[in-house]
Amino acid sequence: MININATLLVQLVNFLLLMYLLNRLLFRPMLRVLEERSDRTEGRRKQAAQLSSESQALWDDYQKRLQAAKADADRTRTQVIRQAEAQRDRLLEAASGEADKAVTQVRARLRAESEDARKALRAQVAPLATAVAQRILGRAV
Repeated sequence: MININATLLVQLVNFLLLMYLLNRLLFRPMLRVLEERSDRTEGRRKQAAQLSSESQALWDDYQKRLQAAKADADRTRTQVIRQAEAQRDRLLEAASGEADKAVTQVRARLRAESEDARKALRAQVAPLATAVAQRILGRAV
């Protein structure tokens, strides 16, 4: 059987005093440390998520810039090729024009020389024909 006497009252005061001291000296500081740790952990998680999203944004920006640089390089390469082809065509056209001009000049010179040779031969034909006829006939013609 339970006897309610002064020791119960002393035990109750002792228990309440112990609870107060434990709460004040042990539980509150421990709960504060756990709360701070939880806050730090959550802060680090948020920071990690933010850094992850920033790194993803940087990666996306890098990919866009790389793609733009490749497109720009392709455009530049195509433009340089077109310019080189145009210059080649101009040079070929100029060389073809010069060759045609040279051929025309050579033909004209050949015609002139041929005409001069014909004139020279015509001038020599009459005396040669006379000389041949005199030899064949044996008399002056």
